[in-house]
Amino acid sequence: MTQPTQPPTVLLLSTSDTDLITARASGAGYRWANPSRLVDGELAELLGGADIAVVRILGGYRAWQDGIDALEASGVPTVVVSGEQTPDAELMGHSTTPVGVALQSHVYLAQGGVQNLRHLHAFLCDTLLMTGFGFSPPATTPNWGVLERAATNAEGPTIAVLYYRAQHLAGNTGYVETLCRAIEDTGAKPLPVFCASLRTAEADLLELLGTADALVTTVLAAGGSIPAAVTAGGDDDTWNVAHLAALDIPILQGLCLTSSKSQWQNNDDGMSPLDVATQVAVPEFDGRIITFPFSFKEIYDEGLISYVSYP
Repeated sequence: MTQPTQPPTVLLLSTSDTDLITARASGAGYRWANPSRLVDGELAELLGGADIAVVRILGGYRAWQDGIDALEASGVPTVVVSGEQTPDAELMGHSTTPVGVALQSHVYLAQGGVQNLRHLHAFLCDTLLMTGFGFSPPATTPNWGVLERAATNAEGPTIAVLYYRAQHLAGNTGYVETLCRAIEDTGAKPLPVFCASLRTAEADLLELLGTADALVTTVLAAGGSIPAAVTAGGDDDTWNVAHLAALDIPILQGLCLTSSKSQWQNNDDGMSPLDVATQVAVPEFDGRIITFPFSFKEIYDEGLISYVSYP
C-alpha cells in the first residue's frame, strides 16, 4: 500500500484552543478552527478539500447543532466527540464514521499531547482512507506532574504554582515560567505543578502541594464549574475546593484573563463579567486571595490563542 504524495487533510474543530495549538505543533496534516469563533460561511470554506473532519466540543449536540448537522450532510467522514475526559455516547452518535473510530479518536484527544495528535492523524487516515501511514495507540499522559525548568538555588519559602495539564501538553507554559521567575526574584523557590483535576486528586499530588508554604493557582474556581467551558483548560475536569482548603496554606488566585491585554486596558470596567465571576467572585468564596491580572489571551497567526504574560 503506497502512501499519498500529499498527506490527507484532517479538519480539527475544537472548542479547546490547546487542541488546536497541539495539532499545529504535531506537524501532521491538520487544518484547525474553534467552532465558537467561526463566522457565517467559514465552515463551508474550511471543509473545502478536507478529507476527514473531527469535532470536539463542550456542551453536547445542541451547543453546535447547526455545525454538526452541516458536517453530517457534507459527505466528509466526520468524528464528533466530547471535550470532556468521559466520552459522550449521544454526541458520538452524530459521527458518520464507525463508533470504534470515534471512540478511539476521543481517547487520543482526551490524553492530548503532540505525539497523540500526530498518531490521531495517521490513525484516521489509515482507518478511513486506507493510506498505510502506520500509527501507535493512544499514549497515556500523566494527570499531574512538575514542570521541568532551570531553577535557581533560592533558599526562601516554596511557592507552588498550579496550572492546567492541557496547557502543559500543548507547550503553552510561557506564562507559568514568567510567574516562576518573578517568584525567584523575591528569593522564594517556585514549584510549578500541572494538574488535570482535583476532584479525584492523587494523594501524592496533594502531598507535594502540602510541602509548599503558599500556592498561586492559575486554575478557575470550584463550585462545580467546569473550567474548560470558559478557558483554555480544554479537557480539564471540575475542581474540588476542599482538596486545596485542606492544605491550610495561603492560596492566591493568579488572574489569567480570557481577554487580550488591549481589551483589558481599554475596558473602563477592567475585566469582563466572565472573568470577574470565575476569577474573582467565586474564588473569594473558595477562600482564595485575589491578586491582579498577569496573563492574557492573545490571538496570533492562524487564529490560534496563546497565554501571554506581561511582567
